[in-house]
Amino acid sequence: MSPSSPTLRSVPRLSIQSIFQGGKTMTHRFMPKTPLLLAALGLAFASASATAEPWRFGLISDTQFTKTADAINVNSVAVKQIQAVNQKFLEAGVKFVIQPGDLGDNSSAAALQTRLEANAALDAAGIPFYAVRGNHDNSSAQIAYFKANYVPASNANRTVEVMADGETYSVLTEGIKLIMLGYNNTGSTTNMPNALNWMSSQLASGDHGHAFVVSHKNLLGQNHKDNFFGSSNDANATTLQNPYFATVAAAGVRYHFSGHDHLHHRSRVVSPDGLNSIQQFIFQSNSSKWYTPSSPYSSRETPFRQELNKIGHYIFTVDGPRLTGQYYATTPVSSDIADNPVWTLQETFGYSKNGSSKIVPAGGSYAMTHSIAAGSSFGEDGYVGTTMAIIDGVHSGTAKTHDGRLLAKDLNIGWASQSNAQNSQVASDVLTVWGMQNALGSEQGDTYTLSLDYKGNGGAFAIVGKGEEGSWSKAAARNFGGSAKFVVGPWKAGYALGTYGIDPATRTAWAVVNRGGEFAVSRTLDGDLNGDGTIDKLDVALISQNLNKPASALPEADVDNDGRITALDARRLATICSNANCQ
Repeated sequence: MSPSSPTLRSVPRLSIQSIFQGGKTMTHRFMPKTPLLLAALGLAFASASATAEPWRFGLISDTQFTKTADAINVNSVAVKQIQAVNQKFLEAGVKFVIQPGDLGDNSSAAALQTRLEANAALDAAGIPFYAVRGNHDNSSAQIAYFKANYVPASNANRTVEVMADGETYSVLTEGIKLIMLGYNNTGSTTNMPNALNWMSSQLASGDHGHAFVVSHKNLLGQNHKDNFFGSSNDANATTLQNPYFATVAAAGVRYHFSGHDHLHHRSRVVSPDGLNSIQQFIFQSNSSKWYTPSSPYSSRETPFRQELNKIGHYIFTVDGPRLTGQYYATTPVSSDIADNPVWTLQETFGYSKNGSSKIVPAGGSYAMTHSIAAGSSFGEDGYVGTTMAIIDGVHSGTAKTHDGRLLAKDLNIGWASQSNAQNSQVASDVLTVWGMQNALGSEQGDTYTLSLDYKGNGGAFAIVGKGEEGSWSKAAARNFGGSAKFVVGPWKAGYALGTYGIDPATRTAWAVVNRGGEFAVSRTLDGDLNGDGTIDKLDVALISQNLNKPASALPEADVDNDGRITALDARRLATICSNANCQ
């Protein structure tokens, strides 16, 4: 994985560039996004101010400095860490930055002022900062300072609505909505019902696509057992928890952002009544202290990923209905950040409003299927209609939380459209697969078989994957290990990692892979045995000249993958000739 946050230039665009086949470069552009009111969901996925290109926002959490003040870290604020993280936000070209509370440690208004001053680089770049208070920002002086200096006002780039409490607010910007829940609501059976009613009206307004709820305390803590709803895991289950989960579920909110626990943790949390759920994020801190998880844990939680004792930051990329998050971390030095920190991309996660998701427990199957219809989806035109399937693969990972709970995988897929104007070589819509990686710091996952159907006749097709630099190549060649081997015919159980092929009878391409990412089907020159740029009778003749020899004599000729070159290979190759009658 990339050692540092990507620059703005590397934001993945809705285009396929540099698919190399036969030494030629293919370029494929997508239709621009347009606003669309999603009546069925009650959501407007794009507003007049939303950008057509992918864009980013950043997240930093818990910026407390609990050691003796020094020349940089003053007023109990981890200024050095903030400045280092803000530099990564600037490099990534984020539109705004979020912090879910604990802006300082010593409960003074001076701490909140110092926290804002630490954002000088963001301010100079015109990057807004949206925060909520935490339990260390809860003195009367801090409450007054926060309301006067942190709660934003509407401007040309955003619409802000503030609840009557003066600190719970929403931000509508770039077509998404942030619900920033004031700390005064935490565990309050008086304040929170009012906040939930207000939040419900905000989320039902139909003026946004993605929405995120931000609070300081967690839905279910790992170290702290005091949470957003009260003093224990099941506090105020009926009066606060069930209504909260019902509200976010009705609005289609996928992610709840929080801090407080000073560790990285993602999990699915189910409401006490078992009717609704949401994915909880507890974000890695940017402070001088870290916590270790402790019992009791709740059976209502399914953990996906956890990491302790790091300094972290997060970059989220919004691309129409698709959202991709990236968690970067560095190792603390003497309870602070190094002078020249080395950031490592620890994990990538995400979802799409036009896709599907599946929680895969350890030992569970990845099998799933999903289709996108031809036409438009969530404001994007140019879909040709594609069906994906994961037809083989099991979650064999053994990663656990600190306390020994096996981690499940949050498997998500989503779609981007194929261009219907500029490149006939790409023969499917574009699929993104999130949630396959087995361990932090590596994109490698379990081996699984992916299939995509395609539109097109004649010639060879293969599943291609997109690299970090934006270029596309055969997915089987991007695996961790294995050897690429082309097959004509349907997938068979037992095919090794790197085997890929085309089933012309069903117009389906498939590949045995071990990573997620972006995939599509492209025309290729697999089967062009003599390298003349076409698959024809001359290639079939080459097979005939090597009949009854072991595959090692001409490996590319063994297109049925049985270890020998036979007449069946010739017949199969003839089914994918570039021209009619294999001329």
